[in-house]
Amino acid sequence: MPSHSTKKPEGRSYGSKPTGPGDDPRYIHVSRSARGASSNGPVNTPQADPKWKPKARSWFNSLKLSGQSVFFEPSDWATAVAAADAYDVFLRTFNASILAQFTRLSERLGATVADRKRARIELEEPEPDDIDEDEADDAVQGWHGRLSIVK
Repeated sequence: MPSHSTKKPEGRSYGSKPTGPGDDPRYIHVSRSARGASSNGPVNTPQADPKWKPKARSWFNSLKLSGQSVFFEPSDWATAVAAADAYDVFLRTFNASILAQFTRLSERLGATVADRKRARIELEEPEPDDIDEDEADDAVQGWHGRLSIVK
């Protein structure tokens, strides 16, 4: 009987294991402020079909506002159109198998928080712009100076 050697997880090279929860290579960190273009240039996002039911159009349009859509490629938008088509058909027929197909497609797009967590995608809120930060610092310094005189 030939001996088969199998690599145990602890026998893997250092580069194949995460060293902590923050550097898991399967984890994707998405910044909402990273709005930009795909690797092939800007991606034109399709418009919602006016023939779709309002709920299907709303779902599709909400994808455009979602943080993960910054990284959508043309194939992702094609999947989104297919999902919206399926949702529209479901809303007209209430066919459960069509709803299952819509759910599967929307999960692949990371449409909900649970879907993004399952796919290890985290959206980050942009840092707020504090337009009067300098004035606030000056005011605090002024009050601090006045209060230290009171001792």
